[in-house]
Amino acid sequence: MMTGERAQSIGAGVGVAALLVAAILGVALAVDLLRAESRLDVADAAFTSGVDQNVGWDADTVLPVRVSRGILGLGDDVTFRKAVQRFWLSKPRDPLREFGDVTRRSGAERELARLGENDPSGVRRAVALTMRGALLLEEARNTTTQRQVFVRRAIEQFRKAVVLDPSNTDAVYNLELALKLLRRGGADPGGGGEGRSPLPSPGAGAATTGTGF
Repeated sequence: MMTGERAQSIGAGVGVAALLVAAILGVALAVDLLRAESRLDVADAAFTSGVDQNVGWDADTVLPVRVSRGILGLGDDVTFRKAVQRFWLSKPRDPLREFGDVTRRSGAERELARLGENDPSGVRRAVALTMRGALLLEEARNTTTQRQVFVRRAIEQFRKAVVLDPSNTDAVYNLELALKLLRRGGADPGGGGEGRSPLPSPGAGAATTGTGF
């Protein structure tokens, strides 16, 4: 049988080992946090300025990326930024000329729909819904047989966005525009100006780590 003295010795050793592991993990997380924040700042600046629309937000971390994101709570921030990036890379203003264009646009809409339902930040959900609504209005412009269907779907997105964030001026304006189009039978006034929904800026959603938006 193990003596009490030996048991105490083993317990003390385990305790020291646990403290050492915790200390190493703490240092690794501190380094990863600094690297992640720095990478977010650099990538946000590059993306919003238009210097690099293909920029990546993943930092070179000590711990595996998913582990660091999960512990530091950065996963939602990065996921949202990638969705905004995907929206702009789908070139929402351009006509759909080939299958690749349709694939990119559909992929962006699916991701925005997911974030509009699941992102923990109501403000970010509102931005995602606004962007999805803008894509739907663009679809309405490019079709005649399904125009009213797309306009109604866009209105639904904008209404949800306004409820989530009444200060989202893009959502408010686009909702008013979509309602006007619906009253006109979905007809496009033509040209630019009132007939085109304003798109959120490329920097929508970019924020300092920890603010949630």
